[in-house]
Amino acid sequence: MKAIVIYYSQTGNTKKIAQAIHAGMSQTVEQCDILRINDVNPRILGDYDLIGIGSPVINFKEPGNIRDFIDWAMGAADGKHGFVFCTHGAFAGHYISSVVSGIAQRGLTVIGWKDWFGSVLYPAIPKPYYTDGHPDQIDLDEAKYFGREMVERSRRISLGETQLIPDFPKGNEYDAIYDPFDLRRIDLLMACKEADASTVFKLNTEKCRYPTCTHCRDVCPTGKIVFSGAEGSDLRMTCEAGIGNRCFLCEQTCPHGAIEIDWTIMEKAHDPLIQEWLSKILERVEARGHFRRLVQEKDIGWGNSFYKTKQPPRFKVDY
Repeated sequence: MKAIVIYYSQTGNTKKIAQAIHAGMSQTVEQCDILRINDVNPRILGDYDLIGIGSPVINFKEPGNIRDFIDWAMGAADGKHGFVFCTHGAFAGHYISSVVSGIAQRGLTVIGWKDWFGSVLYPAIPKPYYTDGHPDQIDLDEAKYFGREMVERSRRISLGETQLIPDFPKGNEYDAIYDPFDLRRIDLLMACKEADASTVFKLNTEKCRYPTCTHCRDVCPTGKIVFSGAEGSDLRMTCEAGIGNRCFLCEQTCPHGAIEIDWTIMEKAHDPLIQEWLSKILERVEARGHFRRLVQEKDIGWGNSFYKTKQPPRFKVDY
């Protein structure tokens, strides 16, 4: 059997999980490879029997590069077994249902899926934050076991034990596990969307090195970074990903700190969302045993958002 783990990672959370899954699979499979999504040649996918794909959850769904990869590359894996994994700082949202459905439509038999919590390095998120410290060793050990489980399940299904193909949860069953929105507080979510809509990307032309440096375009998972105007004082950079799709990775990782955003508006919208809505969801998830709290409520850094503690580049993206 040949297997491969394909991943996209921004802050390193998904990379750690992908490497742990790969380590677990490598213990029991003849050949197991691991590649970043940008390094995958679609032509090789037909050579593998088992294919795993994973990334962080961005705005409760998969980033654009994952959607694009499934659309133009995964067709080469028609008839193979596949599994899905992701990392997030709240809940999986639409991610698992969308990616599982996407690879199934490309002809793969989906034999498993799993999500993990991870530390959040988002500018308007308070520090410390609820999920800081994840993924820890317990998470990584769980990921190794998941990898071994996927290999064993794939082998047995190939030998005819098709009853091992899991039924995917739908409707209310799915929402209870992965997408626990509380529509009574939709006002808080709308406030964040309005703050997102009012966000202006200001380019500091004294710091920007475009076109010599194209880091922001290179790391953009949606390919929506656009430069316009003449070089110098008229140069402008915009994100055309659309409201609800912005990840702000460009601002966070610009090596020159050339992209400037007023985060105070986003911070004012996010703190109530987290305090009055997300914290309650995490309490319910914790009660079910799906979330291990490493940061206590009293230690959450309200009013101390990540953008105040770490200036760009806040981290280096794996690309």
